[in-house]
Amino acid sequence: MPIGAVFVLVWFLVVFALSVTGWFERFSSATLFGIGAVASATGFAVLHWRSEKFRGFLRARSLKRLTQAQVLRLFGVLALIKADQHVLPALFAIPTGVIDILFAITSFLVAARLISESGKPQPGFFAWHVAGLIGLAISVVLAVLTSSSRFGLVAGGITSQPMTWFPMSLVPVFIGPMVLIFHLLALGAAHPHYAASRK
Repeated sequence: MPIGAVFVLVWFLVVFALSVTGWFERFSSATLFGIGAVASATGFAVLHWRSEKFRGFLRARSLKRLTQAQVLRLFGVLALIKADQHVLPALFAIPTGVIDILFAITSFLVAARLISESGKPQPGFFAWHVAGLIGLAISVVLAVLTSSSRFGLVAGGITSQPMTWFPMSLVPVFIGPMVLIFHLLALGAAHPHYAASRK
């Protein structure tokens, strides 16, 4: 099994165990979302900047598979369910759920239409992945702003704190960071093709 797959499997098993036992409930939802987003983005940036081996790894990735991996965002359905149950604030859960479901569904269309048979990105590919990153940023900001009543954006005492409960806690500590990394991997893997087409 490739080392990357082993790392992801171990990461998932560890966070799953911590989530099931309620270990993440000691943190605020803002903390979990912040750490998940910053750690994954920073790790990617440092590796891309410092490691030629990592950049070689990127060039070997399939753009279709990296794009189709956004199907993980179907987990956004849970956000809509929890908003309807008044467990999560609508201000956070509805935009997050709609954005995630939209990108999960369109990922297969993008993989089929915006990536050539030879694996090269077509016009619109970069825009879709950048839009996906913006969607993630919106979700993180809304999670932070609704994590406490001190921001004045929550109603009826409903905050995003339940995102620290299982299974929702898997979003900020695994699914969200993985989706972010897949977007960055796709953009990084596509960049050499884009650079070559500009010459």
